[in-house]
Amino acid sequence: MKKVFQSALMIGFLSISASMMSKDKDFSLSFGKTEAETVRFEVSNAKNVSVVIYNDTYGELFSEDLDSDKNVIKTYNFKDLDAGIYYLLLESDRKIEKYKIKVSADKKVIIDKKPVAEITKPEFQSDGNKVKLVLSDLKNTARISVSDFSGNVYYNSTKPAIDGKLEITFDLNPKTADSYIISVEESGKVFNKTINLK
Repeated sequence: MKKVFQSALMIGFLSISASMMSKDKDFSLSFGKTEAETVRFEVSNAKNVSVVIYNDTYGELFSEDLDSDKNVIKTYNFKDLDAGIYYLLLESDRKIEKYKIKVSADKKVIIDKKPVAEITKPEFQSDGNKVKLVLSDLKNTARISVSDFSGNVYYNSTKPAIDGKLEITFDLNPKTADSYIISVEESGKVFNKTINLK
């Protein structure tokens, strides 16, 4: 898991599994009072949510996976960490949220309760050879390409959002290739989805 998060953070690349996205309500985060050396927060609908704490100097310091339909309360102690800036990263099948945590020299922990980054992942819906791509909360444009593993490009276009949303359906030909890669690039972030037709 450490390698996955490092690659996502360092080069902006994240591979999305072939399973369809969940239609259930996604997680939400609320913070309790910040105490002297701890960060306490509650995650509602914590099904398939990864939690990572890292900083730019040391990389990943802690990670765990949450898997509960109920609310989960977590408390992390920062007393043994050096003063500096740390990040709390939560990721589900549908989104990524990143929060900034500052640890002062006297070990006081201050957390920004609004995310410094919030990414809504592309959603893919498959029906036979047809694949529908849905981008929600799209602020500007997204570059979308469809290729195969031999490097042949079948679609490559930059599309704008309409009312914050973008939907495109691809009819993939199984006679041309067994597998296709749909790449979505938005604001420097790249998401890849592999579609296997056979």
